[in-house]
Amino acid sequence: MDALQSYYAQLVFLFSNLTLTGVIDLLLVTLAFYLVLSLLRRSSAAFLLREVVTVVVGLFIITTLLPLPVFDWLVRAFLLAILVATPIVFQAQIRQFLSRVSRSAGIGRAARQSAAESVIPEIVHAAENMSASRTGALIVLEGNDPLDDILQSGISSEGRVTSELLQSIFYPGTPLHDGAVIVRTDRVQAAGCVLPLTQQFLQAEKRLGTRHRAAVGLSEISDALVVLVSEETGHIGIAQNGQLERPLNSAELRDRLQDFYAPTMNNHATTLSLWALSKELARHSWRSAAVTSPGQMFSNLGVLIMSLALTFVVWSFVLEQTNAIELVRVEGIPLRVENMPPNTKLIPPPPTAVSAVIQTPKDVLPTLSASSFQAVIHIDNQKPGLYRLPVEIVSGVKQVRVVSAEPQAIDLELTPIISRTVPVNVNIPDPQNLSPAYELVGTPAATPASVQVLGPEPLVNTVAAVQANVSVANTNTSVRENRPLKAVDDEGKEVSGVTVVPEQARVNVSVRQRLNASDVSVQAAIVGSPPEGYQLQQVSVEPSSVTLQGSTEQLSTVGSVVNTLPVDIGQITGVVTLQTPLDLPPNTQALDSNGNSTKTVAVTVRVTPLSGNETLSRPIKLVEASESITYTVNPKLVDLLLTGPVPVLDKIKANPDLIQVLVNVGAVRRGQTVNLTPEVVAPADVKAQLAPPSVQVAAQ
Repeated sequence: MDALQSYYAQLVFLFSNLTLTGVIDLLLVTLAFYLVLSLLRRSSAAFLLREVVTVVVGLFIITTLLPLPVFDWLVRAFLLAILVATPIVFQAQIRQFLSRVSRSAGIGRAARQSAAESVIPEIVHAAENMSASRTGALIVLEGNDPLDDILQSGISSEGRVTSELLQSIFYPGTPLHDGAVIVRTDRVQAAGCVLPLTQQFLQAEKRLGTRHRAAVGLSEISDALVVLVSEETGHIGIAQNGQLERPLNSAELRDRLQDFYAPTMNNHATTLSLWALSKELARHSWRSAAVTSPGQMFSNLGVLIMSLALTFVVWSFVLEQTNAIELVRVEGIPLRVENMPPNTKLIPPPPTAVSAVIQTPKDVLPTLSASSFQAVIHIDNQKPGLYRLPVEIVSGVKQVRVVSAEPQAIDLELTPIISRTVPVNVNIPDPQNLSPAYELVGTPAATPASVQVLGPEPLVNTVAAVQANVSVANTNTSVRENRPLKAVDDEGKEVSGVTVVPEQARVNVSVRQRLNASDVSVQAAIVGSPPEGYQLQQVSVEPSSVTLQGSTEQLSTVGSVVNTLPVDIGQITGVVTLQTPLDLPPNTQALDSNGNSTKTVAVTVRVTPLSGNETLSRPIKLVEASESITYTVNPKLVDLLLTGPVPVLDKIKANPDLIQVLVNVGAVRRGQTVNLTPEVVAPADVKAQLAPPSVQVAAQ
């Protein structure tokens, strides 16, 4: 049942988007089926045709309504086999039909006649301009003989014949100006085409070029008319039936083109036998429908119904294969609220975007995006309260059907917008970060002292105050600046969705230095020199500054820097942290950033070894040597360039055995001579370079 409803909805969608061209298309297909069935109805194959059509329609209905993928594949293969077998089964009837159609005459000529009015002026105008500028041109007007082989030698165009198009093609320097242009009715089918050359001798006041020989050559093998413009003389010529006529003026060219497109014919020649055949079939169908026999009327009605059924089958099949109807989800469709009452607001705010499931043809799908749709919520001037508002999604693309919106409805509260006057509080979130040498004076104040809070009534009622936050970390002067304001509730949490007017306030926080305190930096007093072979790399103090408390006279003698007691680095190597007392004046104490009394600071000293170089020679030591094989190593000694800390190099110099040069000969077989790279085993932080980088090992 769901499949039937889906198919019904799809048919409704297709018919709702059916254009006038589509209606004509379906009517022509139905008429074609009706005429063919009428022709074949009284033939010997009529029974077989009826059975085949019935089976095809039945299979189509089954595969459409039921989800049978394997059977659907089998039916498609069966229909393809029927399509291949149809010309064989009905070859006699098709031969008879084609025989009647083939007797039709003047179809191509009729097409040329319809195009003459628009094509002839364009060709004449182009020829005049190219003749005046001596631009070579070769324009082939196709007759009844097809020129498909010639078309394949050029570049397809499918442009409408205009003077500008022809002149741009033959303009010197363009890629296609050397070839010929093929014109079929009122269209330029191809440009840059290669034409066969004539072998006959062309009479002229001087020797004619390849363009003239090509024009005559094509006119010898077809009924085409070739218009050419000489590049050397600017003369206009025409080649037809193997004859070349030149020069021609504009009037003569127009007359020759008129003769080619609309020749004089007798009434019998202008009658299209295909049209006559169609009229004959129509009269036959009318006579069949006009009979009074109920059986014949039922038979004609059956043919019409079968024609309609075949039309819908073919229509659905073509759409499925070429432009299938697809169900897709579109995300991010912008949502708009309409008809909002004045001075009201929705809480919570509706989402800015929604999604939708849509139905659209496959070729339309790539052109769609979220901006192709608009989601709308209609308030319709409702009073404040709770509402479930449906989401309506519309599209500006006609060939799109919105199946469903997600979400289909949104629960919102419509509230009035009110205003309240709220005091401004200056909040200092980090008073502990103020240096002990400074203190806050008085009560922080803000200007203005109160502000307006605007917004939805439930949100405005939760606002307890408006805050301006001011940080005093590392502050040594009073703070006077504009700070942003935010609305907060009783718990100090910010209330979003409301507006504070004005958005900023000027705050005033008074800070002054204490009379008996001063902030100073701490400097480590380093004495002595690092051990031999080492260097002082870094000294750091934590905390790097303290607050001194004491008399004004004592603080003035200290200045801005206080030293530690001496730190001797004569025996220090590596990284060492020492708790070192401060060298404070009498009756003076030091405070850390938290205001706690401190007498020492952490002095971190980094003493690192100096880097140096050392050279020495070491013998080669064999590893994994076989006792039954005699090994010869060349050279036996290698030179080493060592780079590393000076103390470690001094140890290696005193004890060279700390360096080993190893060669693994486990893979060397008797009778082999190979070059091997030694491996150097050295203390950590020591790098070694070998000279030579490899040794030769011979096994005997």
